[in-house]
Amino acid sequence: MSLGLRADPTNTSAVISVAGTDQVVITNAGNVTANTFTGALAGNAATATKLSTATGTAPVYGIRAWVNFDGTRNDSGASDATNTNRFIRGSGNVTNVLRTGTGKYTVYFSTAMPNANYAVTFSVRNSAAGAGAYIISNGDSTAPDTSSFTVTTLVNANGGASDLQFIYAIVVG
Repeated sequence: MSLGLRADPTNTSAVISVAGTDQVVITNAGNVTANTFTGALAGNAATATKLSTATGTAPVYGIRAWVNFDGTRNDSGASDATNTNRFIRGSGNVTNVLRTGTGKYTVYFSTAMPNANYAVTFSVRNSAAGAGAYIISNGDSTAPDTSSFTVTTLVNANGGASDLQFIYAIVVG
């Protein structure tokens, strides 16, 4: 019996062969197809989709979205205090961040959340010397929905809204 693994010539999949015959194809997207495989293929879809580093019996929940953006610059990177899209340094499942007022932003998802009961955690940092401590909140009275959530950054000393250079958000749920 011979067992082999080869890359598809188009670089879009890997092929597992038994005795020179293609048996299972794994695409770059992680999809598996059984071409000429015969016999039982055992597994548990729920177990297979869990994070491989998880231990214990508590469930594991992945991050559904994250963003690192600059509240002081527009999406082209220029300093800007108008209500336009903000400069995103990096993100996952976030299309854009819209400034809606001083220190107020709406973060939009690329793919909607399954419901509006997700949790968002924030952190901020400002590079201005002597800027003081900052507080971040879930925005205003606008409830989160499946397509977006709001963020407001406030100066701790006076409670006033302030645009900050480093705003980070993570969505789980």
